[in-house]
Amino acid sequence: MSPKCQITVNGLREGHLIAGQRVTGTVKFAIYKPTRYDSIDISFVGSGRCRFAVTPEESNTVILTNKEEYVSINKNLFTPVGDQMVEPGDYEYPFEFLLPGDIPSSVKSVPCDIQYNIFVKFSRKGTFISESENELKVPVYGYVKPCSRQPLTFKIEKKLLSFNPNNKITVKGEIDRTCLKPGDRIHLTMTVTNDSNVDISIKSQLVYFNTYISKGASPSKEIEKGSIPGTKETSPTIRANSVLELERTIPILETLYSIQNSKIMVGEFKVKVTVKAPFPHGKAYARVPIVIGWRKEEHESLIQRDLPPSYSEAIRGNN
Repeated sequence: MSPKCQITVNGLREGHLIAGQRVTGTVKFAIYKPTRYDSIDISFVGSGRCRFAVTPEESNTVILTNKEEYVSINKNLFTPVGDQMVEPGDYEYPFEFLLPGDIPSSVKSVPCDIQYNIFVKFSRKGTFISESENELKVPVYGYVKPCSRQPLTFKIEKKLLSFNPNNKITVKGEIDRTCLKPGDRIHLTMTVTNDSNVDISIKSQLVYFNTYISKGASPSKEIEKGSIPGTKETSPTIRANSVLELERTIPILETLYSIQNSKIMVGEFKVKVTVKAPFPHGKAYARVPIVIGWRKEEHESLIQRDLPPSYSEAIRGNN
């Protein structure tokens, strides 16, 4: 039986790591009797898998899959010299990894799993025992690229069923920022011109679109969509032949994060604004894309300021 490890990672802000971050920590374990190990290694591995079902027309359901590897870094902690044994005692090894800057965020859903793990492997060659591992799962947030750095405007026009061409509703709106961090708030302003003869209302909400992508020369895509709980709001009634100015603040949960830099999944968010008119006029809507996450340039200075020194820097500093 291999020793159980205690894997400690420094600088885990709010329980996660950031792409491009230098990861430092220690591995601790105890040996109770002289043991021969061919090697003791620590690895940082990130990979993703997706799996979903599609049913082509007049065909049976097909299960489609895809996978990719984002990072695999290995560090050797111990290699014996000759017949060297690992003697009984408490052992502690420092480690250091530099994460790539273009990896996606962690994901855990039914169709897709993107995860990052630190493994400590004790390798032994023998008839019954070969090797065993200790594992620590570490959430990672990837950097995101904004769809726009400026406020974004949008417009909705809804013409009602009428012989009067001016019987319509117009919504002109603006979102102050389209690239936001988890925990931020979206500020939405709208001018609603109701030139119709009916009362209407405006519904706004934050919605998500997750696209899962299979492998192959002609990959299939599965799109999962829905609204984010707690973000839906409907305006007061907007009377016929009136103009109303609306303001709305939409909260962004700390757990929301756009998924980019992956070939198996794309995770997107949009602000959906809907004009709701009574039957039989129906609805009209606009969906404004936003990106949730950290931009590389705004986060690099924070990482450099907050992270502890590397092991080599700490050693040099003590001399």
